[in-house]
Order: sequence, then structure tokens, then C-alpha cells
Amino acid sequence: MKQNKKYVIGITGGIGSGKSLALSYLQNKYGCFVIKADDIGNEVKLKGNVCFEPIVKLLGKDILGDNGEIVKSFMAEKIFNDPVLVDKVNDIIHPAVRKEIQSLIRANSKDNKIFVIEAALLVEADYFSLLNELWEINADKETRIERLISSRGYPREKCESIIDLQHGTEYFKNASDEYIKKTARKDYYGFKVLNNNLTPDDLYKQIDEKMEEINGRF
Repeated sequence: MKQNKKYVIGITGGIGSGKSLALSYLQNKYGCFVIKADDIGNEVKLKGNVCFEPIVKLLGKDILGDNGEIVKSFMAEKIFNDPVLVDKVNDIIHPAVRKEIQSLIRANSKDNKIFVIEAALLVEADYFSLLNELWEINADKETRIERLISSRGYPREKCESIIDLQHGTEYFKNASDEYIKKTARKDYYGFKVLNNNLTPDDLYKQIDEKMEEINGRF
């Protein structure tokens, strides 16, 4: 790759689709700099960090645990079935996470050329301006349910309820197509689907093909 070039891949997909498997492979084989938006989201909510006070002010001190930190389950219960509160919390967290991601990319661009941003709400939070392309790690519903039962011990009903609330391929593709229509950028290369219904090796082969295309652009 030429110097002073960076390339950012966004990775999304539903629960149980295999995003973590893809991230590990990209990091270990290709040396990609992996950024997990959910991890940053947890960090910005810690006491003393940028989102702590605004969230406590919004939701109340009853979301705090004995150690004074925000308890994820308490917060989730507070905003459950209240889309207005969900939007307000997202309006606090998403800009802070985005700012931290941009800082991480800037700080590490000298030594890293390919960045991977993983987030369940990558499209919903409108990260397209940061990306060069968007990947969905995809698997069919039954495969995802079997994985969640095996790896997390979730009952089938819980798996189904979570999956049914999440967006799928058509949503991601439409959002990407809309971004292409409105942007003047020539370095956004669209939406790709990587199927993870079979073996890890099958997913790795698809990743290798995509990475060969990316390397060819440099």
C-alpha cells in the first residue's frame, strides 16, 4: 500500500452472525486495527467520562450500582419500551463514541493502514462518512439461534425475540445505496455481504477475496 493512505471497513450484522470471528481473522491475518464501538460505548459511560453525568441526569441515580457506576441492566430496564428515552440516550452516546473512533483512527494512521469499525448500530448511527465500505456478516436465523443457545445458553424464545428486532440485509443495502446517491465521494465502495452459515474457513475465504480487492485499490 502507498503511504499516507488509510482504508476503513465497517462491519455490522445481527447477534450470532459471527462478527467476532471475522474481526479476529482480520486482525490476526491482515493486521487490521480493530475498533469495537460497543466497547467504547461502555467506556464513555464510566464515572468521570463524558457520557456519565448526562445519562445519570436523564435517567436518574437509580441506574447506578453500589460502586457508583452505571449498571447496564438497570439502564436497559429504565429505557425498555420507551423509544423517546432510547433516542435521547443514543443522542448522548453516539456522538461521543464517534468522536473517540475518529481520534483513534487519526492517532494510529501512521502505523496502520486498514481500520475495522464494528458496531451493531453502524448504519443507524450513520457512520458512512467514516467508511470506505460496509460489510454485513450474515447467517440465517436458525443458524444464529443454534449458536446463541450453544455459546450463551439463551433460551430459544429470547434468541428469536432479539433477532426479530434487528435489521437485516435489505436495510443495510438500502442505507448504503442512499448514501452513495447523496455523497460526492469516489472512495466509498458500497455494501458487501459475507455469508457465515457454513464453516469458519468458508467465511475466511470470503474475507480473503474482499481483502484482495481492497489491496488492489492501493
